[in-house]
Amino acid sequence: MQKLTVLVTGASGFIGSHLLAYLLERQYKVIALTRQRNKSSDHPDLYWVNHFEQIETTQIDYVVNLAGENIGAKRWTESRKQQLIESRVAMTQKLYEWLDVHQIFPKCIISGSAIGYYGIDPNEQWAVSCDENTPPQAIFMSELCQKWEQMALKFTAQNTKIIRLGVVFGHGGILPQMLLPIRLNTVGRIASGRQPIVWIHIQDVLSAIEFLFTSDQAQKVYNLVAPEQSNQQQFVKVAAKILKRKPLLPMPKCIFELMLGEQSQLILNGQFVEPKALVEYGFQFQYPTLESALKDILTRHQ
Repeated sequence: MQKLTVLVTGASGFIGSHLLAYLLERQYKVIALTRQRNKSSDHPDLYWVNHFEQIETTQIDYVVNLAGENIGAKRWTESRKQQLIESRVAMTQKLYEWLDVHQIFPKCIISGSAIGYYGIDPNEQWAVSCDENTPPQAIFMSELCQKWEQMALKFTAQNTKIIRLGVVFGHGGILPQMLLPIRLNTVGRIASGRQPIVWIHIQDVLSAIEFLFTSDQAQKVYNLVAPEQSNQQQFVKVAAKILKRKPLLPMPKCIFELMLGEQSQLILNGQFVEPKALVEYGFQFQYPTLESALKDILTRHQ
């Protein structure tokens, strides 16, 4: 039987590199599009390309579109904001136009987005939980996600599903930075500590993507977040218990506002988000709780 082929954009990023290994393990052929090839990753069913014109096959069964600059890597100047938009929207447009020109219609295209779509709670009460029908806001992180999603959904001939990702926990990504002050036994609570941390284990991201490949639901948007809601203080408590630490120093919000300006919203604010569509359609989370996720990452993979 012929192997199914998956095209992955943003293939050398944190999620992309894990996805390549996951798909190859499950006997898919993978075309990995990236500006920075991971030269250590060689496999007979893995084909690295730097641009769409290098792709030699028209047999593409699934696409996972993850390309985009890291939103937290640099301060949000006006030019940086433009870079963040361009890296997502332009790549998404190129992908769909290339598919269009070559008359390729994959069974499903999974296109990335983020829970930043739902914005923040200006009142810092965090009393509600957002689902896939919650409207966006007129702030940068929300507008970025809107533009990214709109470009993907503009191409109505394709079967596109949008994944709004929470903070992805695994080896690499942002988690090591979040854990560092706890490991060093210094900073515990940040600001009130009540601000949401909306997360998902990398393994649940990978299995949710494969789940959506073959899901025949009409739903277009899916929140990829764990079902358990956690705030920053709870995150510290669980991580400190697993790491056997007691970080006591609180960090006032003004320090982050001073250092990061508008970008501090990523740390100090946000919204609770629930995976309503995934749960309704029967997806089973392997790591539904913060404790199970952090225990797996911090103990099994030491």
